[in-house]
Amino acid sequence: MIDPLTLILVGAGVLTFREMNRKDYAVLTPSRDERYRNVMEHCYQPDLLLEEAKLFNEYGLKAQAAMLRRRAEWRARPDELKKAHEEVYQKALGSKNIPAILEVAQGFEGWTATKKAANLRDHVREIQETSIQEAAQRAAESIVVKESPKKNNGAGDTAKPFTTEVIDTSATVIGDDI
Repeated sequence: MIDPLTLILVGAGVLTFREMNRKDYAVLTPSRDERYRNVMEHCYQPDLLLEEAKLFNEYGLKAQAAMLRRRAEWRARPDELKKAHEEVYQKALGSKNIPAILEVAQGFEGWTATKKAANLRDHVREIQETSIQEAAQRAAESIVVKESPKKNNGAGDTAKPFTTEVIDTSATVIGDDI
């Protein structure tokens, strides 16, 4: 006779196998993707975010579920921590230290604060553009300074201009005395 525990285990295995082999299991369909994006952007209630994370996890979308849980943690932060994060963000926006700004942006992105991370990366792009413009301006100024003639620099007395005179070397060969 078959043990009832064995029947339960086999039945659970079959149900799990059927659930995992569904047509849309672990597939981010367009409707799920739209729902995920809307929840990430417009939902400010941590409890609702956690419910959505559980639902996405049930459908086999583990990455989206993990991001929803992170967003729920981000939204559920205490006020003191929110204030500290805002101070770090504002300090990074006022900084010119590109590696530090990028590190802060990466931290915010890890907490799913993608708009703040994007703003910090835009700030880095602006810093880089202005530094390139300043370097080009300095290079242009240094070229103007080099082109101005300098008197008595030591090179003017010995330097001679090129001539168009052609020297014939085929007629005389040095060291060919036989």
